[in-house]
Amino acid sequence: MVDQITTSKSCSVCGATLGNDGLEVNGLCLRCAGYDVGQRPGPGSADTLANASADDSVAEVIDPDRPHWGAATGIGVWVASVAAIIVIPIITVIAWYVIQKVRNAPVPLLSSKDEMLEWLKSPNLLLVQVLSTILAHAVTIAVCWAVVTRLGTRPFWRSLGWSWAGRSVWYWVVFSACVIIALLIIDQGLVKVLPQSEENSFAELLKSSQSVRVAIAALATFTAPIVEETVYRGVLFASMRKHLGLVATVIVITLLFSGVHVLQYWGAWVSVAGLTMLSLALTVVRARTKSILPCVMIHTLNNAFFSVLILLNKAS
Repeated sequence: MVDQITTSKSCSVCGATLGNDGLEVNGLCLRCAGYDVGQRPGPGSADTLANASADDSVAEVIDPDRPHWGAATGIGVWVASVAAIIVIPIITVIAWYVIQKVRNAPVPLLSSKDEMLEWLKSPNLLLVQVLSTILAHAVTIAVCWAVVTRLGTRPFWRSLGWSWAGRSVWYWVVFSACVIIALLIIDQGLVKVLPQSEENSFAELLKSSQSVRVAIAALATFTAPIVEETVYRGVLFASMRKHLGLVATVIVITLLFSGVHVLQYWGAWVSVAGLTMLSLALTVVRARTKSILPCVMIHTLNNAFFSVLILLNKAS
């Protein structure tokens, strides 16, 4: 009779107590190590995860911090995501102009700068530009999928650490609420020391029409969090983590995320600082959990909260 070995070790990510069946990889529990927990091997040293062969029913171990793509690819995905947000709305505006021209609808003269600027700032065209972000987000996710899965040969979400990191969903709901409250408190303090101009491109966009505000609120709540977390805390964080230290990676990702919003919020430095604090919180959570799912939750609830404020206070 072989005695089972007991252990009091805990998973270094989620803190769950590791069982006495030896199912651990580098101090991680089965779930945090990236295994398919529905295909759990039997007890015994021959069936431990460390010795699982390609013929085992256990899925391949996937460490979100050790991706198969490199730093250059991660940066390329980030550049592609930024380019999509810039280029696709421009293409959409051009297409809209051509369509209106073909329909003999009134359009400005290309040679008239004033007419073109007035047309570009019209509520209908601004709505078209905002809605084109849906296509930009779809393209971004497609690029991320191609890189992470190697065109479908590897799992997508599991490679990015799609789990609750050993916590319940309600834990992350409460955690998200705490982050939002903390950000509100910080913003109240920053108002006293940083300028906050309402004359910026985002504020002007919100003032254009109620349809634009609704579209922005919907995008901010339902698509932006998952797309941005996949790019920043998913693909880019993982690729940087392989080559930089943890602290340096957190700093780089935090600044890149807030940096792409600077032009949009130029002059509203309290908002920029708030975005930076949000980015820092999300990146620290990603570093601690090895998962983007909690980040998506926090990001979604944060955006949903402020979207409601935008809809209730039209010009806020």
